[in-house]
Amino acid sequence: MTVRTRALALAVLALVALASALRAPADAASLAATRTLAARLRAQGRGEARLEQRRLDALGGAPEIVQGTLALEPPDRVRLDFPATGERVTLRGDGGEWLQPALRQLVEVSADDVAPAVHLWDVLLRGRAETLRERRAGAGVYVLEPGGDGDEPFDSVRVTLGATGLPARIVVHQPGGDRLEYRFSSWRFVRPRGAAAFRLATPPGFTRVRLGGDR
Repeated sequence: MTVRTRALALAVLALVALASALRAPADAASLAATRTLAARLRAQGRGEARLEQRRLDALGGAPEIVQGTLALEPPDRVRLDFPATGERVTLRGDGGEWLQPALRQLVEVSADDVAPAVHLWDVLLRGRAETLRERRAGAGVYVLEPGGDGDEPFDSVRVTLGATGLPARIVVHQPGGDRLEYRFSSWRFVRPRGAAAFRLATPPGFTRVRLGGDR
């Protein structure tokens, strides 16, 4: 997987129904799938959860599984930490960083690279009928489908809520049949840490590079 491909996959985590809650005003018409998360973030400022990311191959190959933690803060901040590899990803409306210890480099992510995720954040919480359709598929299960001009980077998103109304599982169906699955547990909401917690500095001995070398 190239740097760009994986970074954009992580950007989608920033997230299809999760980070959407970060950018919407308090009076926005919310989707049922994200309503509780949005309310908790607005009330307390920071949401944290354990995360399991699974990439499922359309051809039936073994899934790629990565475990870590997710942090969200309004208005547009997302942080992912993966202890097994030491990787860290921060995403904001103005870009972000991706620390790769195995390559001893820190990759800068531009605002343009984050733009597709920012668009999803706006669309998913606002739930505008011309760009997204939501239908109930069972108790606590919602399917979100594009309703616009076909430019969305997904075919559908299936959100399963836990007993508290917070996302427990999200499956993103991508064009071509691949699926990205995210499982969340141990949600908690605390006071925000601020913008500094969502910026990564270049460690000593690491090279700082810009995302785009594989475009």
